[in-house]
Amino acid sequence: MSTASQEGSTLALLERVLEETRTVERLIEQGDWQQALERDAIRQRLLAEAFALDGSRSVDEKTRVIAGELLKLNDRLVGLAEHRRRGVERENDTLQLGRRALAAYHRVHFDNERS
Repeated sequence: MSTASQEGSTLALLERVLEETRTVERLIEQGDWQQALERDAIRQRLLAEAFALDGSRSVDEKTRVIAGELLKLNDRLVGLAEHRRRGVERENDTLQLGRRALAAYHRVHFDNERS
């Protein structure tokens, strides 16, 4: 493969990675974790493929710009996923507290009925 076609292939792959990254971000924001994981697997494969073409050549400016944008988006995705994870943990804690309160209520209620 010529250097020009490799650069074109790498650039095309990185543009697809960028699209997938935005899709993963949207899915995380919607709380669709299964789809986000599936699309992230595609994103990871494309990213590996893009950089497996030839790591020894220099990177042109457009590829560098896309790679920089990908890094920023990736950092944002990690932050968003962490934020959503903490939210789910808080919701889970609230549900557990509610279940314990309900169980305590039932214990007291049934103990009072027996008395």
